[in-house]
Amino acid sequence: MNSPYMGDFKVTQEYKGNDHDGLDLVGIASKEIHSTVNGIVEFAGWENSSDQSQGFGQYVKIIDDVSGYGYYFGHMSSIKVKVGDRVKITDIIGIEGSTGNSTGSHCHYCIRKNGKGTHIDVSAVSGIPNKLGTYNDGYVSGSGNKSENKSVTLIIDGITYSGTLTKK
Repeated sequence: MNSPYMGDFKVTQEYKGNDHDGLDLVGIASKEIHSTVNGIVEFAGWENSSDQSQGFGQYVKIIDDVSGYGYYFGHMSSIKVKVGDRVKITDIIGIEGSTGNSTGSHCHYCIRKNGKGTHIDVSAVSGIPNKLGTYNDGYVSGSGNKSENKSVTLIIDGITYSGTLTKK
């Protein structure tokens, strides 16, 4: 599974298509939000800076190198990337928060094909269960000079991509 967290997290709201276009996730051990794709940061900031209570609040949108889809990470308390940055899977892009239209600290994680148009089932792509509960994404963190590894499986347009990422 490929989540924006590294380790344990909770699914607190399920993907429901147009009614709720993503998964709401809460980090357990860490509040750091990590990129789940290799791509370019297309947006990093407030959805509506004149009314910060709206929408995603502070969010990051990354355009995936493989699918071209937009990956959104919403409600962040702070953002660690800027527009134009190239990011890879596991890079820290922000910190979980409760900005915008939010009732508590979490990351709204969704995928859109054409901007705000076509919603993609983030659960099917990421492997994160579309079910309330606590999960572990399989990330194993090393210490000292050890490598950090993350097993990743992506399903994009019916094609499965699997592998292990190593961060040194």
